[in-house]
Amino acid sequence: MKTFNKLKAILLIVLIVAVSATSCKKDKDTKTSNGQFATVTAKRFAFGSGAVAEFKSTAAVVAKAGPIFTMTAVRDGLKESITIALYGATGTGTYSLNKDNSTGNGAVMYKDFQNTTNKKLIYTTGEKNSGGGQVKITKLTDTEIEGTFFIVAHNEDGEEAFVEQGEFSGKITTVK
Repeated sequence: MKTFNKLKAILLIVLIVAVSATSCKKDKDTKTSNGQFATVTAKRFAFGSGAVAEFKSTAAVVAKAGPIFTMTAVRDGLKESITIALYGATGTGTYSLNKDNSTGNGAVMYKDFQNTTNKKLIYTTGEKNSGGGQVKITKLTDTEIEGTFFIVAHNEDGEEAFVEQGEFSGKITTVK
């Protein structure tokens, strides 16, 4: 439950950063750097027994707050989303999303990101089900990130959702 609550808090922070980064007016006391978008794609993406489809988000946000990286991507034109949180990612490498990983990394997939109260629409790599996955960061600078990922997640009823052959690349928004 702690991992799920952490991921919900991180998702809220990322959504706030995304709105702040894309607003028209710039305040002098802004708390974020010039936020720019990232692209997230996956060749195979599905919830439960639904049809397997491709996932594409051209307005994803990768936020860095201290040692925490969070990537949130909403599928273009739809309400499905993917959020990945990595705690302590400091460079290129492979990061586990498995339930029992020692760092608390995890992922949440929303079938409808606007309906966060219906837990049947929320799939996680943590909690009581044995979800998991992996993120490989292949490029990481102060301003850019690239890599690949896969996710296997479950909702409270044990129904599975997955992402395969996922890729991400783009600018990093730093939260100060």
